[in-house]
Order: sequence, then C-alpha cells, then structure tokens
Amino acid sequence: MKLCRVLTALTLCLLLSPSFANPYQRYSASPPPQAVQQSPADVLKQGIVQFTKYLANRGGKNAVPLEVFVEKTIAPFFDFAYMTKWTAGRQAQYMSPQQATAMQQKLRRLFLAAMVDKLSEYRLSRVKYLRPTGNARTGELTLRLLAYQKGSPYPQRLSFRMYKSNQGWKVFDVSSNGQSALAFYRTQFSIEARNQRRKNYSQY
Repeated sequence: MKLCRVLTALTLCLLLSPSFANPYQRYSASPPPQAVQQSPADVLKQGIVQFTKYLANRGGKNAVPLEVFVEKTIAPFFDFAYMTKWTAGRQAQYMSPQQATAMQQKLRRLFLAAMVDKLSEYRLSRVKYLRPTGNARTGELTLRLLAYQKGSPYPQRLSFRMYKSNQGWKVFDVSSNGQSALAFYRTQFSIEARNQRRKNYSQY
C-alpha cells in the first residue's frame, strides 16, 4: 500500500470540529462552534478553505507552528477510540482497559505525527466536490472529492467516512484512491501483534 498517498489524503480533514483542549496555552483556541449545526459537507468545505489560508500564511511572523495547528484542528475531528477498536479487530475483546488506552495513544501519536510530516510538504491547488454517498439522516455517510496539488494535473480521489456522534460528525476512516488509512493501520498492528506472540512463544 502506498502510505504517502493515504497520509496526503488525511491532510484535508481540517477544522471540522469544535476547538480542542490545546496543550500549547500561549496560542489562542479556535472560536466556539456556531449554534446552527452545519452539514458534514459544509463543514468540510469550510475546513479546506481555512487550511488553504493556513498554508498561505504559514511563513508569516505570527504563524502558528504546524504541530499546534494539527493538534488543535485535526485531532478533535477523528474518533480515535473507534479507530483503535477497529484496528485491533478481534483482539479488542481480549484487551484490558489499560491495553486499549495504550493502543489508542499509540495510534493517535503515529497518526498525528504522519499528519505533521505530510502537511509540511502539501500544496493544495483546488478541490472538486463529488456527490456524497450514504444518508446523513441515518447518521453515516461518505464525502468524496478530487484534490489537485500545484504542479500536478492528476487529482487524488479522496473519501471521508463519517458518522454522527454525540459530539457531532466524526471521521472514522479516510481513503485515497481506494486505499484505506484505517486498513493500513490494522495491517500494521496485526503484524506487530503476531511478531510479539512469536517472541513470547520463543521464550518458553
């Protein structure tokens, strides 16, 4: 699987949620969400516009560091608890609360670190929105778009699988040209777990 394409897809998921508890206290938090709830498509479009503005102003004197930007705007949009459970697969039912928490923290750390790495080189040119699939009334849908980067005539086909949680719309998977980020992490963690089991068996 071409991980770079998957990670590049994730960079478009920006400013799609309320403000996040920011550990970097000297930077102001995002404004509170509006009383009128936006549709997932409207929120996504607004996020991409703000992401483009961030890229344009990134070299400015008062620009927020990239790590802070990712922590504040991207992290709250994803349901890392659900992503961790899906990534663990059948092993999730055998994990202790401590193990589940540790795995979620690791997944979150890897995910956001990859976001920072890809954002540092991303140059969004334009976006073409496609017709969503699913039904927002049922609480789950997939938003699709074509993302063009500067210097490349070929777009990436991106899909954002979302569901409506108690905290608003959350992303639980992102795909780039049919390649699922969640499936990638599931494969990686499965390999890691298998290697750990082999290591444990060899000690007996």
